[in-house]
Amino acid sequence: MTAPAIRPFRAEIPQAKLDDLQSRLCGALWPDDLPAAYGVTNERVRALAEHWLGGFDWRAFEARLNAYPQFVTEIDGDTIHFLHVRSSRPDATPLVLTHGWPGSIAEYLDVIDPLTEPASAAEPAFHLVIPSLPGFGFSGPAKSGWGTHRTAAAWAELMSRLGYESYGAAGNDAGSMISPEIGRLAPEKVVGVHVTQLFSFPSGDPAEMADLSEADQAALAHLQWFYENMFSFNTLHSQQPHTLAFALADSPLGLLAWNAQLFGEHLDADFVVANVALYWLTGTAGSSIRFYYEDAHDTTRPEGPTTVPTALAMFAGDFQSIRRFAERDHANIVSWNAYDTAATEGGPRDAAGHYAAHEAPEVLVADIRQFFAGLRPATPWPLLSRSHEALRTAIEGVTDWSAPTPCAEWNATQVLQHAAGDQLGYASAITGSGGPDFDPFSPSGTLEAKPADFLDPTLTAAAAAFATISPEATAVPTPLPQGALPAPVAVGAAALDAAIHAWDLAMSSGAPSPLTEELAESLLPVAKQLAEPLRGFAYAPALDGPTNDDAPSTLLRYLGRDPQWKA
Repeated sequence: MTAPAIRPFRAEIPQAKLDDLQSRLCGALWPDDLPAAYGVTNERVRALAEHWLGGFDWRAFEARLNAYPQFVTEIDGDTIHFLHVRSSRPDATPLVLTHGWPGSIAEYLDVIDPLTEPASAAEPAFHLVIPSLPGFGFSGPAKSGWGTHRTAAAWAELMSRLGYESYGAAGNDAGSMISPEIGRLAPEKVVGVHVTQLFSFPSGDPAEMADLSEADQAALAHLQWFYENMFSFNTLHSQQPHTLAFALADSPLGLLAWNAQLFGEHLDADFVVANVALYWLTGTAGSSIRFYYEDAHDTTRPEGPTTVPTALAMFAGDFQSIRRFAERDHANIVSWNAYDTAATEGGPRDAAGHYAAHEAPEVLVADIRQFFAGLRPATPWPLLSRSHEALRTAIEGVTDWSAPTPCAEWNATQVLQHAAGDQLGYASAITGSGGPDFDPFSPSGTLEAKPADFLDPTLTAAAAAFATISPEATAVPTPLPQGALPAPVAVGAAALDAAIHAWDLAMSSGAPSPLTEELAESLLPVAKQLAEPLRGFAYAPALDGPTNDDAPSTLLRYLGRDPQWKA
């Protein structure tokens, strides 16, 4: 069964909706003015409403969103909207970032650029997938009920649909509940989970409460205060979300006041209004709060702790996680950092630090980088590893080594010899050791060893050579006419060579293509940097094709190969 299409998306709210919003705000009816003990004050809401009317520029915010690639697809019957911002780095780690309520994708706009394109090659880079929760913003209104577990399954499906077979998950608020569940659902794919809260609470066992530190006791006291003074939103969302939805769907002022209770008073008005506007202009105020109802009425409970490596970056003023309880629910916590960077002048109702990606983006980015850098495999070049694995897999499917291949005039044996010789060439250029004892561009077509025994030493030599190269190296020797290249380009060249010849061999035997969407997307920028000087030498002229081709077909055509080639 074919997965639903992934379609490009742009935020384009009709002007009529903006005009209606302004009219409603201007004509809003106001309640009596009461002290803060009764809830969000008139003064607070009036300041935000005035900013919404006269200071906030929706079109500018819309343009900021549209500066990044956005898409929609259907998962489990509902439309899912997401940003998909890929790094230019071939060694980038895919990472899905998840927001909560009353936040939105706006939470993460300040961290996109530093996470995808770090200034230093020594820092890890990320391909970012930032979905709007089902029923939130452009992912709504939802047709059905979505809670933590269903959303986690949808995100796992989304990452698979994008071709990511290995990725991280990070989140805030509801995203801090969803991200660990993605790891529980797909532990073989999720390399790590990074959150800003670990929502683990006392189980009722008196032994858990013994000898708690002063900090943990303070965290419990704050939790009790929050429950007694600020928890009404959760109770109402969990019990009668639709009753509240009538008010929120009809009054932008009411929506602003309701959501503002969980936006700290120190936050800039533009950030608060942008988040609220996303709910109002997409008509998702009602469907978003049903998330709480679905979680409260979900009878399925996962058994046992999560096992994927987990990191917490906890910010002062926000929910304070207690490690003793968290380790009961998460068996592999490898990083636990607390930061005190947020403003505190707003008082106990000012949840400073809850929106860390906006309030302290540099701190959060550094913590995410540090955590995922610690999870890196021994090789700093996962792209090369994936391409080598594709080549190993391809030769396993070859049954006729004399079969023709997409490489004109070469059979499968000759392609294998050429691919192995190229990998030895890269190893030799780096280490100065001996290269292949044959000309890779004039392969004999005769093997004295089994194909796997012939290939493996060459891949091992190339991997070992590149393992000695720093990601910051600017002049890595290569066997290419271009000579020395920056490290990411040099390793990308070796990976490109291995992956393309893996495809050649798979096609010769009629096996499935080893070029996944993820692998092809990672290799395409490398191909565009390298291919032109190699036309007629290593690659044929590029072939024309449809503009909406998938990444593997685009890559193959760019390198002069017909994606529809048959033996």
